[in-house]
Amino acid sequence: MNTVIYENRAGDFLPLVYLYPQYLLRIGLATIAEQLAWCNANNPTEFICREYFQQKKISSHGPKVYLASSFIPTKRLPVVKRDVKLVNDGRLVGFVRHKPPYPATLDEIADAQQQMQDSLEVKGVVLEHIWDIIAQNGELITSRFSSVKTRKPSRNIYIIGSSTHVHIAASARLYRQVALDVTDGPIYIDEGAEIRPFTSISGPTYIGKNSVIDRAKITRSTIGPSCRIGGEVEECIFQGYANKYHEGFIGHSFIGEWVNLGALTTNSDLKNNYGPVRLEIAGKSMSSGMTKLGCFIGDHTKTGIGTLIPTGAVIGCFVNFFGGGMMPRNAPCFRWLSPQEHTGYDLDKAIATARTVMERRGVTMSPQQETVIRHIHQCQASS
Repeated sequence: MNTVIYENRAGDFLPLVYLYPQYLLRIGLATIAEQLAWCNANNPTEFICREYFQQKKISSHGPKVYLASSFIPTKRLPVVKRDVKLVNDGRLVGFVRHKPPYPATLDEIADAQQQMQDSLEVKGVVLEHIWDIIAQNGELITSRFSSVKTRKPSRNIYIIGSSTHVHIAASARLYRQVALDVTDGPIYIDEGAEIRPFTSISGPTYIGKNSVIDRAKITRSTIGPSCRIGGEVEECIFQGYANKYHEGFIGHSFIGEWVNLGALTTNSDLKNNYGPVRLEIAGKSMSSGMTKLGCFIGDHTKTGIGTLIPTGAVIGCFVNFFGGGMMPRNAPCFRWLSPQEHTGYDLDKAIATARTVMERRGVTMSPQQETVIRHIHQCQASS
C-alpha cells in the first residue's frame, strides 16, 4: 500500500516552510516525511504539496494511505482493508483509499475526507501550532529511539546512565573529553558526526549526519545534518546546514537551514513575569501557553556578533541583522536590519550569497530552488 504524504495547514508553520514542503520539517530523529513513511512499513511514497514546489503527479496504482504532514506517528499503522478515515484523538490525520480515483491535489483530499464515514484511531502526535514542534520534540526522540536499531557505544565513552540509551554510528567520532547524560532520555549520534572535546550532551538528543559539535552544551535537542554547533543549546531544533559555532545561548527555538548565528548571539526564552509567551504570525498575536519558548528563524537568515533575540521572536527567511543589540520580535523575509536601519534585501544579491554559502558545504543550488526563492520574494513584495 503506497503512502501519500500531503501538506495540511502549512500556513501555520511559516516562516519555517517557505522554501520546502511542510513534511520536510525535522522533529525527533528524522523529518516528518521519513517518520510517516516508517509508520507504513516504508512502502513507496508519493507527495502532495503547494503547487510552486512542482510536485510529481500521483500514480494510478493503489491502494494508498494518505497521511497529513501535521501528524507524527509513534506506532506503525495496522493493515486496513477498507476505506476509512484515520483520526488521532478526534483529529483527522489521513485516510485509506483502495480504489481510484485517487485524490491528487489538496482540494481533492479535502473532498475525499468529507465523504468517508468510518474512522480508525491511530497513535501519534498532531502538530497544531508552530510551537508544538518545540514542545513535542523531546518525547518524539524518546518514543522513536525505542523502535530503531542501536549500536553499542565504545567503552571509552563517558556515559551518565545506561549505555543502552546511547547510539553512536560506526562512522561518528567522539573524543574522550565528551560526556553523554542519558538520565532523562536517549542520545542518538548519526553517521559522520564529530563530537569534539569538552562537549556535554544531555538526552533526549539527536545529532545529525556530518554535524560538528565543538565545546558545546546541548540539552534535549535535535541537531540536523551538517550543522556546526558551539556554546549552549537547550531544547532546540536545528533543521540542518546551520552554523552556531561560537559562544552564546539558543533555547526552546527552531533554527532553519543555512542560518548563521554570529558570535555571542543569544535569545531569551523566558519572560520576566514568567507568563505564557505570545507570538505574532501573519499579523495575528497568539498565546503559545508555554512559559519557555524562544524564537523561530527562517532559512538563510544571519545575525551579526552580539545579537540579542527577544522572547517569542518570529524571523523570516533571508533576514540579515547587523550592528548588535536587540532584534525586532518580528521581521519579514528579505530584509537588512540594524537597530537604526530597515531596508529591503536585493533578490539577486540574496540568491548569490545563498549560492556561495551552500557551495561552502558542497551543495549546489538547483534551478528549482532558485525558482522557489524568486516566487517567495514576489509574494512578499506583493503582500
